[in-house]
Amino acid sequence: MKKLIEHEERYRHEFKKTLEVESHAISQNLGAAVLEVKAEKEKLGTQIMAFLNSSVGMWLLSSVVITGGAAGIQQIQHKYEIEEKNQAQFISYKFEIENRLDNIEYALRKAKTVGDAKDALSGLFKSKFPLTPELQNRSLASLYLNIYELLSGTQQEKAQVAINFAREMEDAENVLQGDANDQPIGVEEKAIFKKLIASIRALKLNKA
Repeated sequence: MKKLIEHEERYRHEFKKTLEVESHAISQNLGAAVLEVKAEKEKLGTQIMAFLNSSVGMWLLSSVVITGGAAGIQQIQHKYEIEEKNQAQFISYKFEIENRLDNIEYALRKAKTVGDAKDALSGLFKSKFPLTPELQNRSLASLYLNIYELLSGTQQEKAQVAINFAREMEDAENVLQGDANDQPIGVEEKAIFKKLIASIRALKLNKA
């Protein structure tokens, strides 16, 4: 029994020693592998830097930076030009609409006959005194439609409401076409147009 215990103790001691030797060997191999990877990484970094510092590397780097930078600048410039053009168009349409409404409103106040009212309301379809000549033959509704395309969000919704009001004015104007020109214009008819014009003015469209 004693010999068996001694044999087991000797076996445990030898097994522990073997594990220590193998563990030490693994640690050394792992350390060597880490050093090798580190050395290769440093070597690769040195090679990359050497390439970038070469004439070919400098040309490639500058080409990428310059090309990318130029493309970015072009995109920004193009976007700015579009925004500037849209803003100019918006202002042109808005001023023409305001001018058109002013002329219609003034002429309607002075109108005494159906003929006078028809003449005043002709501004719905064509401007007698355009601020922008190329917009002279554009209807009020079409001007608002152009503004609609330049806006977004709630401003676009307002433009749609303005288009609807302009079309209501056109429908009311069509009703007058059946009346004789020398017939006195009624107070109710004037009130309808006045209300529609006031509703359009109240929308206050703005380009964001």
